[in-house]
Amino acid sequence: MRNRKYVVAATILSVAMSSQVVAGPAGAAPTTQQDLSRVAAAEVQQSSPAKKPRRYRPAPGVTFNKPGQQAVNDKLLRAIRHSQRGSKIRAMTWNFNSWVFVRALRSAHNRGVSVRILMARTLADAQRPHGPYNSLRRHLRKQDRRPEMRSWFHTCANSCRGEGGSMHAKMYLFSKTGAQRRVVMSSSANMTGASATAQYNDMFTVVGSKIAYRGSIQTFNEASRDRPAPARVYAAGTIRGWFQPRTGMRDLVTKMLGRVKCRGARGAGINGRTSLRIAQDVIVGRRGLKIARRIKELHKNGCNIRLVYSQLGGKVWHILKGVPRNQLVRDSDGDGAYDVYLHMKAMAISGHYGGRRAARLVYQGSENWSGLAALSDEQGLVIDRGRVERQYGRHINHLFGIHLRSARPLPSAKRVDDPYMNMEG
Repeated sequence: MRNRKYVVAATILSVAMSSQVVAGPAGAAPTTQQDLSRVAAAEVQQSSPAKKPRRYRPAPGVTFNKPGQQAVNDKLLRAIRHSQRGSKIRAMTWNFNSWVFVRALRSAHNRGVSVRILMARTLADAQRPHGPYNSLRRHLRKQDRRPEMRSWFHTCANSCRGEGGSMHAKMYLFSKTGAQRRVVMSSSANMTGASATAQYNDMFTVVGSKIAYRGSIQTFNEASRDRPAPARVYAAGTIRGWFQPRTGMRDLVTKMLGRVKCRGARGAGINGRTSLRIAQDVIVGRRGLKIARRIKELHKNGCNIRLVYSQLGGKVWHILKGVPRNQLVRDSDGDGAYDVYLHMKAMAISGHYGGRRAARLVYQGSENWSGLAALSDEQGLVIDRGRVERQYGRHINHLFGIHLRSARPLPSAKRVDDPYMNMEG
């Protein structure tokens, strides 16, 4: 009986204490049931395992790079650094002279990634014996792997898939990087430091497309054999991939410009006129003249055109006189050679195109508008997406408004003859 009284008393006391709210000083032990509940919840939360960070996936779409920004190089380097054992990296780059890329690709090879690179032989031969090309090439030879996973660094004397021209593509392929399979990067940028520090470049990334990846890999494999191969294209939804040499096929740029109509745009263009925004490093030679004449004709017909460029051949410069244009180059030290310059090769079309009055599409890639490019290994995309056209259009408008200033010229005895001697292709 006495024990039952003690139990009842203890219960009453416990209920009374739980109903009170006693405020204690900061850091004091909890004094109420409510405080105890909060502490318990906090302990459960602290003891729960942290959420796993999301695995890396390269963002699809366009990346623009201004001199000094590193945007394109950083994106490419992140994809290399997230490639894991058993995956494959395939790259075509006209020039390769960056120690940053040497270290990233060497590390990828060491952890079991198959690394294969194609480069223009003339530029490889011009490097020192212990330069970036030779250093990475020697390192990639160190391996004991089955044939399909072997790494190498090869060069081509001319175009790998043609009989003339050069290996001028800028294409980067990843079988898997991070959590993303089948990544295609089509760019105007080579694997160099200058691509980031001295150039205006672009890169468009396609992720997860079996068609785009397969078409690009087939082209790379053909190029690695260093013998002529047929022209190749692919269509993957709103993206069409193109590769050169395009022997026996109509020139893509003149074909696209030929489908442009300057009037009758609805839902695109500017005030009923088709707009063309062009950012092209080089327009020269007979092919350049043909393209320039068509641009001038479209300008006379009322198209709204803005052209940003680095180099126009003599006759091309005169043909395009009167077309709104901006030469985006700078000679920083006055020696006569350009060392900051536009390196993009892109065109955004908005308006009346091929019977469509509200078309919006982008042409981009690695080729200059020259006869040499038609014979060379080149790659690019035609992207039929309104959002992408707006991105390129806005960017080229921005470049059109940038007016670089050069340093005061040095005395003629200290100046170079070729203002383009420091420029990459």
